[in-house]
Amino acid sequence: MLSSAAGWAVGAALLFPLFALGGMGAGDVKLLAAVGVWLGPVGALWTGLYAALAGGVLALLVALTKGYTGTALRNVGAMLKLWSTVGVQPVDGLTLTDKTSIRLPYALPIAIGALLAVWTA
Repeated sequence: MLSSAAGWAVGAALLFPLFALGGMGAGDVKLLAAVGVWLGPVGALWTGLYAALAGGVLALLVALTKGYTGTALRNVGAMLKLWSTVGVQPVDGLTLTDKTSIRLPYALPIAIGALLAVWTA
């Protein structure tokens, strides 16, 4: 029971900052927390790591196929510039409330991460 509770906490803690900044939905946070319940805290950490890698690859593929790569790089630069001057906070136009941006449902990277975490355990 303690391992499940710790796995939930680790899974939720990994993605909550992205949710708080408006870059991720609450369902993705809850999904990784649920995976953490099954796999424990170490499994949640590995799932989060593998999900980040899979999400990066998928995001790059989406950006390349949609012709969005330049815009994505400019957005990251603008975000880092703002954060370096005023601190980490949501960036207008780069959150889920912006309906014009390209979205990548993060359930797929989390699923890939969970499968890799189970496979490599």
